[in-house]
Amino acid sequence: MIIGSGLLGLPGLVLEIGNPYEAVLGWILISLAVFPLIRIFATLGLKFPTSAGLARYAEEAVGPWGGYAVTYLVFGSIPGLPAVTLIGAEYVQRLFSLPFDNTALLTPLLAMLIVTVMTFFNLAGVRAVSLVNYAALMVLILLLLVISVFNLDFFVSGVSLLPEALSGEGRVDLKNLWKIAALLFWAFLGWGSFSFSLGELESPEKNVPRVYWLSFAAVVFIYLMLAFTTAGAEISGVSLKGASGLAGLVELTPGGDLLLGLIVIVLVANASSWNFTASRLLYSAANEGIFPASLGKLSGRAIPVTALLALYAVSLLLISATYVFKVPISAMVLLVDQNFVFLYAFVVLSYWKLEIGWKRWVFTGLSFVSLSFLVSGFSWWVVYPLLLVGMGYWRGVRKKKKKTVGGGA
Repeated sequence: MIIGSGLLGLPGLVLEIGNPYEAVLGWILISLAVFPLIRIFATLGLKFPTSAGLARYAEEAVGPWGGYAVTYLVFGSIPGLPAVTLIGAEYVQRLFSLPFDNTALLTPLLAMLIVTVMTFFNLAGVRAVSLVNYAALMVLILLLLVISVFNLDFFVSGVSLLPEALSGEGRVDLKNLWKIAALLFWAFLGWGSFSFSLGELESPEKNVPRVYWLSFAAVVFIYLMLAFTTAGAEISGVSLKGASGLAGLVELTPGGDLLLGLIVIVLVANASSWNFTASRLLYSAANEGIFPASLGKLSGRAIPVTALLALYAVSLLLISATYVFKVPISAMVLLVDQNFVFLYAFVVLSYWKLEIGWKRWVFTGLSFVSLSFLVSGFSWWVVYPLLLVGMGYWRGVRKKKKKTVGGGA
């Protein structure tokens, strides 16, 4: 979930927004901005190694209503799931050489097919999802090695752009730079969702910090390597723009058709992971009375079938809406990103209340600067996450009053 769609979709999407100089700086900027947040996640994950994840952190920060706010923010981020499937759909079109002109309906139809496949994987149980994820991990490693080895000249060209961008020789528009960094925040959302899985981690005192820091180092290395390579290819005349832009680089690599097929497998696995996490959170929230109780039921094999089918229906509806209203993938990604900025704000506040000494001031301060930068350009869009937080507050306060009245009676 941390690396799939970000690795395959973001490089081309950022090149639609800005030039290669801005793309390289954007990747570096967001990697630096996220660093203090990873420290905070590792600390809180060690203190609260439970499946409540972000909801537990939010409750620690502001009280019981924080858990409700997190739940609404997470489910308000459901557009991220169709975004992943739409990226996968574009790669399917590339794989089978389907034309992109006059095929606007084809992309959402293929996305719906991917949603159907991922739902079947989840209905088959945890083991099926795990097998797909293991296969996807191997594919990602293979893909990165092949692309890197056969495109070293593009990587070198991309690295040479950095001093030019920093010195001002390369044109850099600050507005584009913000939008690229905000879009790339998508590449770092998986750690928030991963917090819901900490309760199943063995030896948390040893493995929680290890998982966060090693995955951060690996992901930043992979993303920067790919960022330099794609920027170098773009400056060399190879167009990589668009959600499936990376396909342009893959097609220049031996075995390109095979690699495109493997990319589709990765994206299906990535969507399955999103669906897996969302269904479990929906199931948990239903049992806590946040959503209808019917969504909180398990099948005989301990699978939240009703929650999975509800997510399936919502995903189909959202994909249809993107076609009808011509919503670009980048807009869906940014919508999810701003929700997670607010989610991470709860995490930072929780850390502030629990940490002591100089670390409290340094990492909270750096995180506040990062989140302020990320939220600065959304303008009126922030009404959406603020509304979701408000709903969480209202539900939390209402439930507290009911408990008080019941206790008094």
